[in-house]
Amino acid sequence: MHILIRVALVFLSACLGILVFPPIGWASLAVVAWVPLLIALHGVKPSHGSYLGLCHGALFYGVTMSWILDVFEGAGHMFVPLILIMALFTAFFARGYAVASRRYGRGWMTALFAAVWWVAMEFYRSELFYLKFPWMTPGLGLGPTWVSPILGVCGASFLIILGAALLCQKKNHRVMGAVVLLLLLVSMWAQEKRESPQNTSVRVAAVQSELMDIDNYISLTRSVTSTEREGFDIILWPENAIFYDVRRDQRQWDQLLGLAEETDAILVVGTQTLRDDGDWHNTALTLTKDGVAGEHYKNHTVHFFDDGVAGTEAKAVTTPRWKIGTPICFDCDYQDVIRRMVADGAEFLTIPSMDAIRWGEKQHFQHAELFRHRAAENGRWIVVAATSGMTQVIDPHGNRTKSLPIIEEGVLTAEIGKSKRQTIYTRAGWLFPWAAMGAGAFWVLWLFFRGLREKWQSRDTRIA
Repeated sequence: MHILIRVALVFLSACLGILVFPPIGWASLAVVAWVPLLIALHGVKPSHGSYLGLCHGALFYGVTMSWILDVFEGAGHMFVPLILIMALFTAFFARGYAVASRRYGRGWMTALFAAVWWVAMEFYRSELFYLKFPWMTPGLGLGPTWVSPILGVCGASFLIILGAALLCQKKNHRVMGAVVLLLLLVSMWAQEKRESPQNTSVRVAAVQSELMDIDNYISLTRSVTSTEREGFDIILWPENAIFYDVRRDQRQWDQLLGLAEETDAILVVGTQTLRDDGDWHNTALTLTKDGVAGEHYKNHTVHFFDDGVAGTEAKAVTTPRWKIGTPICFDCDYQDVIRRMVADGAEFLTIPSMDAIRWGEKQHFQHAELFRHRAAENGRWIVVAATSGMTQVIDPHGNRTKSLPIIEEGVLTAEIGKSKRQTIYTRAGWLFPWAAMGAGAFWVLWLFFRGLREKWQSRDTRIA
């Protein structure tokens, strides 16, 4: 295949991948978006594969993550290095796949290697790398499927790449690849059509406002609680709604306790907790009219932000009526915090979040999708209150049942359900990407040393 054709295929694949994610959001394209990339890489020299993968990643991440320029105002010089770092993971995948395709030819082994090595790179980049960034993966782009409560996002990525790689192999493999991708597509459509559980007995009110002022939040809360005869069980405010330790201000602390008594509700409020050493934790504070019921310190603080000292525990909060999970914003970009809270008994999740208005609509819509996957993986209702959106309610299938328009102030009211059942993913499925990463690393090392040995043997033969 001519190099220009390979470059054109890489360009096509990156463009299809861009269309998968918001603001376009054509999720169905996720099952074919990476096919042209794999076709371009098949049989190519490993060094050329690296360059093709780097080009794909630079274009794909450069467009989908352009909102980084809005997030890091005044630091535009960081954009290109960050994009290139992300693109390097695609380059590492491409080089490995090129080696495997030359070693195994067209067949099952090449396709299986592609899926394993992709998940190894995806999981390391998303969960373990210093600049870990779990957005923009095939599984995330496809949306929740039947795979979600079993193997999660990485499981969906594995099947997408496996199916795409099989399409690039021999004729009989192509049929199987098409079947895999078609089943994934059908499962996504079927998941979207699933009805929400009907046992919705928990009434929630989630406040969305960019104005971080306690009086403003109390006023917005009262605007709905005063008109609802049945009242609310949960009132949720965004991350950093009170951007200091509210317990250090007696007047405002009394205001919060008074609101809890007035509404007879559980309040989950984004605030801060001052430490004895003068530092602080980004905190989701749960309180009732009797005082503090529990607090969660944000585990995954945002890179390059003054986001406090990261917490280490992810436990459910025990209230007089339920055990609830209260992860904070960026915690939900990763698989561990919500999973650990659900394993600890959380019956539903109320999430203070922050997506600043200046970050733009693309960032807001892309971030909103991650919560859907966490709900589907763990089979829990999720309520998110974000400063400027997306404030939303998500059912245990990962379907968004209700939301507020982004960049608008308001209060979202809804009824959600509770559950104590744990999914396969919560119990053990989360180990799948760890296994894939280990297998991928071992496989790549084996290919490397096998190639070295053959090169030495070839050299010895020529000398002889």
